[in-house]
Amino acid sequence: MRFEVIAAFVMGILLPLLETCRRGITYWTINFTTMFEDYLAGALLLVGAWATYRMRSWGPVFLVLAWASLLGLLGSSFWGQLEETLRHTASEPHNLLVVIVKFLLWSTCVVSLILSFRRAINARSV
Repeated sequence: MRFEVIAAFVMGILLPLLETCRRGITYWTINFTTMFEDYLAGALLLVGAWATYRMRSWGPVFLVLAWASLLGLLGSSFWGQLEETLRHTASEPHNLLVVIVKFLLWSTCVVSLILSFRRAINARSV
């Protein structure tokens, strides 16, 4: 199995789990959209990974959509967190850890998007 597919399965599960651990399940009642975005991104990754693994014709393109969507979501989150850290205005209790985790997630998304895009192009040309 390819890296971007394995990463999609792992991140599809980890993303909602990490957000729930970070904020708590009751955060759904405080800021629904923040939690919903992560759960939706996780679902998109799982569907894309499953479809690609099962060799569905639409799988590689759906995986590109899932990775691109998550990269947009994580990009603004990571860069915003990094800026708060550099300006010393972050209110996160474990801010440096959050920045490191977000960087690792963001880096995985960049690599996976590139790999899944290449795979989708190759699948179309066959």
